[in-house]
Amino acid sequence: MTDNVIPVVFCFDKRIILGASVALKSLFDSAKPSTIYDVRIFHSDIDVKNQKNITKLAKNTNHNISFNYINPQIFAHAPHNNKSWTEVVYYRLLAPEILKEYDKIIYSDVDVLFKGDLAEVYNLDIENYEMAAVPVELNKPEGMIGHNYFPENKNDKIYISSFILMNAKLMRENNAVARFFDVIRKMDKRLKFFDLDTMNIAIDKFYPLPYSCGVLQSLYYGDDFTQAREYEYIKNVQTDEQLKQAKENPILIHYAGKAGKPWRMKKPYPDYKQFMDKLPKELKQTTLRDIRKKLFNKR
Repeated sequence: MTDNVIPVVFCFDKRIILGASVALKSLFDSAKPSTIYDVRIFHSDIDVKNQKNITKLAKNTNHNISFNYINPQIFAHAPHNNKSWTEVVYYRLLAPEILKEYDKIIYSDVDVLFKGDLAEVYNLDIENYEMAAVPVELNKPEGMIGHNYFPENKNDKIYISSFILMNAKLMRENNAVARFFDVIRKMDKRLKFFDLDTMNIAIDKFYPLPYSCGVLQSLYYGDDFTQAREYEYIKNVQTDEQLKQAKENPILIHYAGKAGKPWRMKKPYPDYKQFMDKLPKELKQTTLRDIRKKLFNKR
C-alpha cells in the first residue's frame, strides 16, 4: 500500500445509483495523476449486477472500487426514517473498524460533485483529533436555525457529516464506534439529524475543515451567496471572505437543501449534467421516487 492511496468511503442503497455514479465519476476525473483512490462502498442491498456496473467506472484509471456489505440489523433499533434517511446514514460511523488497514479515512455523501483532488485534505495533520469536518453553525441553545441543540454536545460548533476526514487509528484506540452506539442508545428518538447528531455528541473535538469541502448548492450557484437560506446560520462560523474563496475554488459541491437533488431536476445544473451524460446507460437508473420528485421540482 503506497502513501498516495486515499481510502474514500461512500454509503448508499440501490435507490441512489445514478447520483452515486456521478459522484464517483467526478471524483476520478478530478484526481491528480499522482492520486489513487481506494473507494469502499458500504451498502445492504446493491445486487451483483449493479456492483459490476459501478466498478467499471474505475476501469482504465488508477483507482479501485469495492463493496462492503453491512447488515442493516446492526442499526435496526437506531432512529431513522424510511424516506431519505434510512439506516444507511449510520454506516459511515463503522468505517474505522471495517477498514482497519487504514489510519486515516475520508467519508463523503454521494449527493455531491467533486471539483478538486482530495490529497491535500487527506494529508492534513489531525494527529490529535478523531475527526475533521466542516463547521456550519454555532452550537448554542439560543438562536439555533439549521440544527438541533443538545447539551450533551460539548463542541462550540455544529460539524456537518457529509464530508469527514477520520483519524481511524485514534478512533480505534479510543473506541469511537462503541461511543457512537452508546450515543444512539441513550439519545434514541431525540436524534433528529441521526448520524450528524451522533457524531457531534460522541466526538468532543473536531479539526475544522475549510468550507470548500462542502459548498452547498444554494451558495455555489446563486449570484449572491448572502441571499442563500443557509447563509443565515453559516455566516456565524464562516466569514464572507472564506465563503467567497470556497465558492471560487470548491473541492466539492454538496446538493443539500430545498432545491433538491440535481438528478431529479427537469434541468440539472450544466456542470452536473455533464457528468450524468458521461455515464453508461446501465448506471442512468431512475426510481419512481426520482420521477415523482422531478415532476414537482421547479428547476
